[in-house]
Order: sequence, then C-alpha cells, then structure tokens
Amino acid sequence: MNLERIMRKRSVKLFFLLISASLIMTASAAVYYALLMEPEVTISAAPVHFTDGDDSSAAGYSPGTNNTYASLSLKAYPNVTLTYEQAVNVTNTGDSDHDIRLRHVSISPASGDDVGNFTSIIFYLIDATGDVKATFDYNTTLDSWNTPETTGWMLIAQNAEWTIKIETKAVAGAKDGVSCSITIAIDVR
Repeated sequence: MNLERIMRKRSVKLFFLLISASLIMTASAAVYYALLMEPEVTISAAPVHFTDGDDSSAAGYSPGTNNTYASLSLKAYPNVTLTYEQAVNVTNTGDSDHDIRLRHVSISPASGDDVGNFTSIIFYLIDATGDVKATFDYNTTLDSWNTPETTGWMLIAQNAEWTIKIETKAVAGAKDGVSCSITIAIDVR
C-alpha cells in the first residue's frame, strides 16, 4: 500500500482530524484558568471612632451608632470667631496604628445669597501633643463655598486620641437663622 492510498481513507483522515482537534483543545485549555476567593467576613467594632471632647456639649455633639458617625450643631456669630477647642475627638482603640485622612463629601447650600452670610468654617485635626495634623478650611467667595481638598494620610497611633477643633465666623451684619450643612468623611485604612 502506498502512502497516498492510506491518506485517502476516511478513517485516517478522521484520525488526523481528531489528533489536530486534541492539540488545539490542549493549547486552548492551557490559556484558561480560574481564581478562587473565599472571604470570611466578621463583624467587629471600628478601631478608629468618635468620642466626646471637652466642648462636645457646646458643639451639640450627638454620636451615631457604634460612634462611627458624629452630628454637630454649631453656631457662628457675626464678625466674631467662635472656637470649639474640642468639638469631638477621634480615637484609635484598635490593635495597631492606622492611617486616616479628611475628605470633603458635601456642603449645602453650595451657593446662593445665604452663603454670603458666612466667612469661614475651619476644622483642625490636632494630635495628642497639640500639633495640628491637618486644616480643613471651608471659606466663602461672594455667595459660594470654597471646599477643601482631601488631606494626605496621617498615622494615628494605637490608643491615641486626637481632637477636632472648629472655628466658625459669619460676616458683620449676617442674617439670623441662616444655616449650612457640611458632611466630612474621615477615611481609615
């Protein structure tokens, strides 16, 4: 039998087709793989959270569930800087040091006639030694708020308690009863 006759037979052609397909499947299978992830999620207390400061009562501090939210009710007086030395504290009760930063989320109203009644609302993050770690300055230009940029990351040591000092100021002759709402996030990693 010569080779040409063997190649014409269907069974041989089918055999070569199957070998070729097997080689292609093997090469293709080598490209595909899977990653598996099996997370386990455990509920625990937040290591960095809010705590009372010396001026928390005057600042109208109201802690949220698990102290991961703080509501403040501040005042601003016309042409006077009102200072809350320790409006609220940020405390790290975790098992290790953590990085934190301040991030602007929202301010309402962001602009309009009422905004022009304010001069500034400034938040200072102060460490346990009294050093100012970050300044978060909300100030106005005419009838619009200028919002601060997100701060860099700062290391808060295990068992450390930092304070947030707040200064508010309204323009001379500001209308009574005008208010604004600010939301600031303290990111923790």
